[in-house]
Amino acid sequence: MRGFININKPSGMTSNDVVVKVRGALKCACGDKKLKVGHLGTLDPLATGVLPVAVGSATKLFDLLLNKQKTYIATFKFGETTDTLDRDGQIIETCDIDISDESIARAIESQTGEIWQTPPQYSAKSVGGKRAYDIAREGGTAELSPKKVTVYSIEPTRRDDLGHNEYRFEIVCSSGTYIRAIARDMAREMGTVGYMTSLVRTASGPFELYDSVTFEKFATDPLKYVLPIEYALGDMPAIRLDESAAVAAFNGVKTQICAEDGIYRVTRDGVTAAIGDVENNMLKLRIRL
Repeated sequence: MRGFININKPSGMTSNDVVVKVRGALKCACGDKKLKVGHLGTLDPLATGVLPVAVGSATKLFDLLLNKQKTYIATFKFGETTDTLDRDGQIIETCDIDISDESIARAIESQTGEIWQTPPQYSAKSVGGKRAYDIAREGGTAELSPKKVTVYSIEPTRRDDLGHNEYRFEIVCSSGTYIRAIARDMAREMGTVGYMTSLVRTASGPFELYDSVTFEKFATDPLKYVLPIEYALGDMPAIRLDESAAVAAFNGVKTQICAEDGIYRVTRDGVTAAIGDVENNMLKLRIRL
């Protein structure tokens, strides 16, 4: 078995909790006790929405798919903040300030494009062999280095159901972007503090919320919701190998091919069997599936 499940993660569960439940349901359904299962990018316990889960040899595509664009609907509250930068933390600072549309626009501009972002203290970043959140829980402060990320757009959305100084945004960004850090840094730009009160991931690469499945629904018929590998690689061009070329390629031999330089799905007997790189008309397999 191989492929992906587009899980709609509920709030209150960690991404690893979801993986454990999905693995258990699939093992019961197919009888494979050694089945590999892993998620394609952590989603905070508070957050809901798209959590792609890879199954079987599709787990080998983690690095390839990790750098896909992601879309979120996030709600930020300005004028106060918590130790975790989300609603699950303890309020540690308040600042009496009225937020204007003009200051929001300036803050958005400051956080759009290629930016240097320092991860939150409560994050899974490893510092000296310890997780930053463990250091924070022990009362310490982790030395976290800024990382360059790309925020493609931040668009304000409907906020008539929100409270004072609370705003909702659609954020499109690269992998590795901390939405909680955007709340913190937008607030700083406006001369105040802020934190994230809700988060929904609506898209992760080709996986979208409208096409996701709740765990409860998935558990009723697990095999029904396993998507083929091609679902996540739909925008990748394919190269078909005949049997003799496939045997050579899968034995590590570079294979002459007439194709432009780039990365390709390599099909064998009508099935995606590998991911390969073409350079100067020579194909070399990168990932065997």
